[in-house]
Amino acid sequence: MGQLVLMVDLERCTGCRSCEVACKLEHRLGRWQYRTKVLWQPQPRDSLRLEFLDAMCQQCERPACVRACPVLPKALEKRAEDGVVLIDASRCTGCQECVKACPYGVMSFDPRYNRADKCTLCVERREAGLQPACVSVCPGHALSFGEREELLARAQAEGRSVRNVDHFGLKPQTIYLEHQERRPVEPRARAAVGEPALAGVS
Repeated sequence: MGQLVLMVDLERCTGCRSCEVACKLEHRLGRWQYRTKVLWQPQPRDSLRLEFLDAMCQQCERPACVRACPVLPKALEKRAEDGVVLIDASRCTGCQECVKACPYGVMSFDPRYNRADKCTLCVERREAGLQPACVSVCPGHALSFGEREELLARAQAEGRSVRNVDHFGLKPQTIYLEHQERRPVEPRARAAVGEPALAGVS
């Protein structure tokens, strides 16, 4: 099995936050606790666009959270079989060093149990043969789940561009597909001479 990831289609995301709600319900998260969060980001004035960005664990190839964990053996590990970064709750001391180390701001903390928390791509659901909760409820089909190479091949076949979010040298594995290029709308052909421009107008 290769690296498992989520692929986020920025063109399809409507900012409805269904993924947030499904995640919180599935994992019974606290009020200020998130494993995924939809960010509303205004774009430059000339674009007239509001972008919705789904922020979750990037399942980095070089995860800063794992390196920051001071516990030995570490409470966080990147699994060799699927590349997913997991937390061993029995080892986590609640120091929050991993939360501070994540440059993407997607490590969470559960004060009820005094331990770190993060997206695991719904490891429990996957073991039961189900998709991650966020993917299963997305009404715009903006989220896809699978092996990274297969998802990248699909995106390439569809002519989609992948956004570079590796600003910290950690090799994040989550895939973000750029917006599709907007084509200018062609004005309707003028009506023939002697014909009304609009139906019903004489």
